[in-house]
Amino acid sequence: MPLTALTAPLAAPDDASPAASGLAFQHFLQRALRGAEPGCPQPAYLLQRGDIGIRPVDRGRAEDVDRLLGRMYRRRGYHVSPARASVPGACVRRVTLEACHQHETIGTLTVNLDAALGLHAEDLYPDEVDRYRTQGARLCEFTRLALDVEACSKQALACLFHVGFVFAYRIYRASDLLIEVNPRHAPFYRRILGFELIGGEKLCRRVRAPAVLLHKRLSQCAEEIQRSGGLPRQQCKSFYALGLTPREEDELAEKIAGGTDQRASLVS
Repeated sequence: MPLTALTAPLAAPDDASPAASGLAFQHFLQRALRGAEPGCPQPAYLLQRGDIGIRPVDRGRAEDVDRLLGRMYRRRGYHVSPARASVPGACVRRVTLEACHQHETIGTLTVNLDAALGLHAEDLYPDEVDRYRTQGARLCEFTRLALDVEACSKQALACLFHVGFVFAYRIYRASDLLIEVNPRHAPFYRRILGFELIGGEKLCRRVRAPAVLLHKRLSQCAEEIQRSGGLPRQQCKSFYALGLTPREEDELAEKIAGGTDQRASLVS
């Protein structure tokens, strides 16, 4: 796959700033994960692959992620909306991740669990979201998925996606993943990542661009990772081969759950 094909993962973004509601939880998570390293000036990486590192965004890194998002959105002609205001007392379960190359921000992804504030996807697709809820699905969505393709590799995308999957499936215990994307990017998600189209094209007012809604059961991701995760590329051409092995995924999930010591509250 040519490098330019990596422009496809730019999802229809939800908000302009990771300093929106939910950053307090990320700040807590970051403190917990680097609790063994008091005074550490930079957030700890959850995952490192050569020059690529993946870590949660804390307050000290939010501006760098904002700049990346703004640059990527403007490049694609998206409107950058003001951040959605938080609701006092509302339960927010969201974590924003960043991918770094030699400690410079090159990508980001937000994992948003269905909670009191709901999902961004239901702004355009309330019927589709409600259908999964009534079936008992534990929903989450990936939003603000963007990469600077001039500064990263396919493995950066795979690692970012895989860490997002660990938060969604292993930590939050979500069952179904939703993502809104520009229709011209949908073939990438469907062909490479195995998503299915469940919501037709509509105008996303947040970014003033068209969007479609895609879905995938996270248990399917788990099965594909078990089969292909971390295998040599000569042996397996699956996208998931670029990510973690099943054993490495287990170790990462244990690190996150043990580091926060909050697993029960996260999945309640």
